Amino acid sequence: MISETEPRPDADDAVVAPVTNTNTDTDTAPAPDTAPAPDGPATDGTTTARRPHAHRAARTGPVAEAWGAWRRPVVIAVAGTVLLRLVTEWIGLVGQFGVRFPHLVARTPSLLTQVWGHWDAGYYAALAEYGYAGRHVGPGQAANAIAFAPLYPWGMKAVHAVTGLGYLAAGELLSALALCVGLAVLVRLVELERGQAVAGATVVMVLAWPTSFFLLAPYPESLALALGVTAFLAVRRGWWLTGGILAAGAAMTKYYLALYAVALAVVVWERRRDVTLPPQWLRHAWRLVRVVGPTVAAIGAWMIYQQVHIGDALAFERAQSRYWHRDFAAPWTLFSSSVSDLVHWRFLDTSTASVVELFDFVTVILLAVAAVWVFFGVRRSYGVFLALCWCLFCFQTYLVSEVREVLALFPLFIALGMWVTGHPWRERVLFALFLPCAYFLVTRYVQGAFAG
Repeated sequence: MISETEPRPDADDAVVAPVTNTNTDTDTAPAPDTAPAPDGPATDGTTTARRPHAHRAARTGPVAEAWGAWRRPVVIAVAGTVLLRLVTEWIGLVGQFGVRFPHLVARTPSLLTQVWGHWDAGYYAALAEYGYAGRHVGPGQAANAIAFAPLYPWGMKAVHAVTGLGYLAAGELLSALALCVGLAVLVRLVELERGQAVAGATVVMVLAWPTSFFLLAPYPESLALALGVTAFLAVRRGWWLTGGILAAGAAMTKYYLALYAVALAVVVWERRRDVTLPPQWLRHAWRLVRVVGPTVAAIGAWMIYQQVHIGDALAFERAQSRYWHRDFAAPWTLFSSSVSDLVHWRFLDTSTASVVELFDFVTVILLAVAAVWVFFGVRRSYGVFLALCWCLFCFQTYLVSEVREVLALFPLFIALGMWVTGHPWRERVLFALFLPCAYFLVTRYVQGAFAG
């Protein structure tokens, strides 16, 4: 019997082989210890042969073992972050300033960060500097900024205080650090579940996604990704409360990511054993409290703050309806209007931002397919999470930036990584589709024509 206060043993530090049946979230027993015996007399009186690597293995401590397991994920994460920054920075500067950008940047280096300071980045920078408006709107504040969750602007403010960078630059640094963490943890998680080949393909799908530039812009997508995937890795190791706290952090970067707590509750349910016995029932109930409780507590505390500071506990929800006109609607209403736009070619009117709605429409269709496939073929908790996010996106009056929002939904990219692994032509087809779209969307973003 495993003590409830100890982490569940895992094969985390063993050589990983692809799992053939992982459609449930059940525990996997660790591999038996097969390390060679140290040099010295054998029990039968003979002398064992001396093995040079035995001394090296004996000197290997926990830190060295951990680095051995994490070295590849960290290298991939850092290389991917740097590569994405170089490519998107080049495209963004060319898109906004044309071929003159080297001379402009040489005279004004701050353009390297200002090129990404559009759209919601202004809200996050203002929140980091001035905070949320109360019953009276103060200088630099916006009454509708309560629609944006607080954790990312708090992080921007902390980075600004430590480094002295401007708020936009602080946000970009925070996003880059969060992306490194998120990619490293994603690689490690997928390695444990599906092997190194799928892990590498998953990261490639994240970086090649048409809106991946938001992962390095002053937006919370990378922080949400890092918190969400780390929550699942923590729960996989049996660290229930840690996973719950990380899920609460994800909910405080984007409110709808409270659905991470629901997905973790599914993990608890999948790991149940004989719940008819009172000790087992209490154990699983306590696990459920630890993975869901922090998110409930965080949202409850935030509602209390809004009631005291603004006078409306649901101000963050009402702001979406009042200022962005996003209201609840049946999914057929959304799809009817979207199909009507497509039939009447409004999607192709590039004089407005309506073309981005086409990307959102394709994204929600892909998300629906991935949710079904992941539920039956990968993990039920992943499938439930994607399905709930799909419902959230589709039960509203119109689509808004879903092609960006899915960056925080890492199971989608695991599904894409699995789909292309072992099939080079599939990967090439996705590259042929994703990369031109990415160039197009980066250019529209820096020119102020991404949405609305």
